Amino acid sequence: MKEIDLHRVFFIHDHISNIDIESLKKDCLHSFKTNNRISKDISDTRNEDLIINKSKVFDELIKIIQDKFYIRYTQHLELINYWGQVHEHNESTNTHDHVDCFDIKNSPDYSGVYYLQVPKDSGDIVFQWPINKYNQYKRWWSKPKAGDLLLFPSTLDHFVTKNTAVEKRIAISFNFKILPITNK
Repeated sequence: MKEIDLHRVFFIHDHISNIDIESLKKDCLHSFKTNNRISKDISDTRNEDLIINKSKVFDELIKIIQDKFYIRYTQHLELINYWGQVHEHNESTNTHDHVDCFDIKNSPDYSGVYYLQVPKDSGDIVFQWPINKYNQYKRWWSKPKAGDLLLFPSTLDHFVTKNTAVEKRIAISFNFKILPITNK
């Protein structure tokens, strides 16, 4: 008898502590204070996403993620895009995935979030997936800490619960493509 995996739901959790989190946090807060948003349309889900500049520290973080992913899966990740988030008191993120429905072929394979500041009661990330065709779901709740990295298939629905803390929750999110293996 042989088991064949047709569908698997998972995410990857790691903790990266050898990064200058304060520098990344400063970049996110600067974009937040200058209202440097991906979309100025308040009805657009990208309205909460902040444009942040690449930096030496950001490049180090991405390299660590790519190296760890390669060691685990022997696949290379290419960064497609990234953004910051600063959630104030009572803010949350609605259910979404990272698939581009207008360009599925070029959609990311993996998405992720790296947490820079996570006060107590500032919200959980919740992954959900369908268990049948009747819109019934299972959910996995994760309570991140500063320095935590979560990577997950870009097709996986997720949302962030309300930040009930007074302090801001700050994170950086990103999308990756798996590079094809080339034979030399």
